[in-house]
Amino acid sequence: MDEKPKPAVESSTEDIKDLFYVSTLFRVVKTVFLILTWVCLGLSLEISGPTMQDLILRTGTNYEEVSRAISGRSAGFFTGAVIGGFLVDKLRLYCDLMIGVSLVIMSAGSVAVPWSPWTGLIWFIFFLQGTCEGVINIAGQKLILSIWGKNAASPLHVLHTGFGVGSMIVPLIANPFLANIQTTTLTNTSMNITSVFTTALPPTLSSLEYTTDATISTTITRVLRESRIEYAYLIVAILVTTLSLAFFVYQWKYSEYVLHPADHETESKKRVHGVKEFIRIINPATCADGNFCFGLQMFILLSLHFFNAVGGERLYGKFIRSYAIDQLNFSGDEASYLNVVFWISFSVGRFSGFIVAHWVPVRFLIIIEAAGVLISAILLNIWGHTEPLMLWIFTQPMAFFIAPLFPSGIALGDHYVEMSGLAITVLLLGGSIGGIAYLFLIGYLYENFGPSMFMYNVLGYAIAVVVMVALLSVVGHLHGDRYQREDETERSIGDMKKMDKLEYAADNPQMLSYTNTAL
Repeated sequence: MDEKPKPAVESSTEDIKDLFYVSTLFRVVKTVFLILTWVCLGLSLEISGPTMQDLILRTGTNYEEVSRAISGRSAGFFTGAVIGGFLVDKLRLYCDLMIGVSLVIMSAGSVAVPWSPWTGLIWFIFFLQGTCEGVINIAGQKLILSIWGKNAASPLHVLHTGFGVGSMIVPLIANPFLANIQTTTLTNTSMNITSVFTTALPPTLSSLEYTTDATISTTITRVLRESRIEYAYLIVAILVTTLSLAFFVYQWKYSEYVLHPADHETESKKRVHGVKEFIRIINPATCADGNFCFGLQMFILLSLHFFNAVGGERLYGKFIRSYAIDQLNFSGDEASYLNVVFWISFSVGRFSGFIVAHWVPVRFLIIIEAAGVLISAILLNIWGHTEPLMLWIFTQPMAFFIAPLFPSGIALGDHYVEMSGLAITVLLLGGSIGGIAYLFLIGYLYENFGPSMFMYNVLGYAIAVVVMVALLSVVGHLHGDRYQREDETERSIGDMKKMDKLEYAADNPQMLSYTNTAL
């Protein structure tokens, strides 16, 4: 006897279950690899902080020049954000390839930095790395937003936790290879200098003598252990290159899974050609349900928020080690450990955002973060100038509250407007300009007015963060979140369809019984 075929419904149900299981597993695994990508970003981009004094020694320059060279990362980030936004919107099936190629370029730059004899070349290398960072940020965050949808707030926080983890590890990688520098200042006040001034009028004051004690200070710098930071940069490059292989495999085998299935339908509905497509992409109304003014306001405010969020993060992460050595006389090892603890608290802050975002709406969460940054900055300015222990203590809440400002900004933006590739580009452009501005400013002030300017910069940054978060909260609250607007639109369409059916039934009495049953 022939076997009876299984019911079609049962087979279909099993296929749907298998498809759902594979899709969920794919999302989780892909998110893990993206988190590792952010770990590698932290390794590649934050190694310049603990190695800053070594770069000064190798190039024979000062803090101002090296900080300007490091700001090449922010300039490149600007370029990468522009390129990445258009690439992601136009070539969304190649996001994995973009990430893989960018990681390879970043690893090559890491190998080259310690061998660069002048700051101009270092600036160019960091520019290339920043460009790759911009592309990775847009491609990676767009993937997270696509595969997790309105539940993306927590995955975004854990994604950016990876950056803190990499930044926490890299000082430990670099510390064994850092130069050991001893600085001695000799002061001589025993020399008397007599200055004689003569003038023609009046005769009684034709000759004046001033005798002063001159203070002459001489700073002697001795290198007790030679710099070998090329090994630290090489270790980072090997780790980054290894991870890039996974994304080449993803592009080769799984490129069809780049978008969430629902996004394919959305994209097909939006697809137009030529000038109309370009206008659609750059129009703020596209991301704000057709409301141009609201979209423009949100993107301006979000850009300014990221200007401060990224600028302040670079400010503290790059200069805390140098500040501890120059202002509070930390040893090189102590300052490195302070830098490590900063990034540990930074990672804990981002991971906490991942957990708390499950229960606390992002519009409230970001207000708590901004308030924490301001309180920490005030406490650091009161005691951080003179008390080493207070610097240790208050650096931790500062790092904890700085950390989630970036992912919370993305999540808050997505809460009110749709975050397309170009929309993320606009936010990252604000962040890149902030990174350049903050590093240029602190480099100039630190070199010309002393290490104490670091804390004043931190306080100014904290005040700016609070102001921008307050403005974002007010403007967003006035228009409501986009998911609520979409639900209201769907309900309105459903009500209209029901009304059409009732009107049709009234005009066709023979259909009344069927219509009542359907409704």
